[in-house]
Amino acid sequence: MKKLLVAVVILMGVSATTVKADNHIFFNNLVEADLTVKTMEGLKFRVTGTNLTEKSVVEVKDDAGNILYKEVVSSDDFAKVFDMASLPDGKYSVSLTTGAKTVVKPFEIQTEVKRVATTK
Repeated sequence: MKKLLVAVVILMGVSATTVKADNHIFFNNLVEADLTVKTMEGLKFRVTGTNLTEKSVVEVKDDAGNILYKEVVSSDDFAKVFDMASLPDGKYSVSLTTGAKTVVKPFEIQTEVKRVATTK
């Protein structure tokens, strides 16, 4: 009887070990990449990317899809200030591709003319 009980306990231990071995949990980039585009003074934009994976790509494109700027980022985070003063009015986008995910943030450059009446 004692031998049977020992055998059952050993079998339960082996089966429990097998279950643990098959139930691995892998955490792979649980926080998704994020792209932020903030307007600054004088047609400048601050572009920030966080939680990037290896070989992430940041691009600035015009409305026709022409690439105006492209950079391969190899760190976890990216931050850069872009001076867009030389670009004509129009629609543009900043995109961040990291892994299989691409985040696109559109922006527009538009000249505004203010009319003011003054007396002499």
